[in-house]
Amino acid sequence: MRAARRNSEIGPETRPGAARPGHRAGPRRVLAALKLYWILASASVRAAMQYKFDFVTSSIIQAVTGAIDYYFVAVILWKFKTIAGWDIYEVGLLFAVSKIGIGIYRVFSEELEQFERYMVTGDFDSVLVRPWPSLLVVLSRRVDLSRLSLALQGMGVAAVCVPQLLRSGKLTWGDIGFLALACACSAVLFFVVGLAAASAAFWITRIDELQVFTQNAPATATLHPLEIYPGWLRVVLLTALPFGVGNYVPVRYLLGKGGTWMNLVWPLIACAVGLTVSLKLWHAGEAAYQSTGS
Repeated sequence: MRAARRNSEIGPETRPGAARPGHRAGPRRVLAALKLYWILASASVRAAMQYKFDFVTSSIIQAVTGAIDYYFVAVILWKFKTIAGWDIYEVGLLFAVSKIGIGIYRVFSEELEQFERYMVTGDFDSVLVRPWPSLLVVLSRRVDLSRLSLALQGMGVAAVCVPQLLRSGKLTWGDIGFLALACACSAVLFFVVGLAAASAAFWITRIDELQVFTQNAPATATLHPLEIYPGWLRVVLLTALPFGVGNYVPVRYLLGKGGTWMNLVWPLIACAVGLTVSLKLWHAGEAAYQSTGS
């Protein structure tokens, strides 16, 4: 009886794994949460910038490593001219949209990539005692500006490829806005898959291999035209792991390689559906979470 009374006094909102009022936030609470995120994220950036040498070194290494991906493709295209009917500038546009998307995602959601640690060490307990949505707290703990190097890679490649495609008439100036939208959708879809993979940690704890399988490998695959892959893999990259919806689907239409105007709408639909599903998965995992007691 005493234990039951203590639990009732504590209230469900303070027990790890329990649903909390923050999940059904009104406009005022949402604004307060966003203000909190800004404060915590700014503190994270200031802390990171205290180690400027590490920041610069990390950014350079990531930029060089990522540029190698396109370098190898460019060498092949320089020799064979096209891959599945895509020339070097068209493939470069695919690369640019994807890299800008993943760069934006990694800047603001790097902590999701390390979420296994929260389950293994029990750090998620400290997240749950905060009077704010747990996802907001996790995301605000780290804003990794060094990941901007990924987005800068994409912008650099786009700066080379887009003028060439405009000159050749394959793109128009009106398409630039749709390309920007494609980059934003690509970032959201990376977040969707990253959040879903992180949510799996609530049940299986160890997710390193899952993240490689669901994010790293598919993200690399969509740097190239999907025509070079077997049919089953194309289906996966357009549905279960929809990175191809962010770059390949709109870029294919804009370059006149097929599709309809719906190619520009599908990324928005995929983002809406993906966010709904991944957020529900996160909340379900949070409700099922059992404290490690450490």
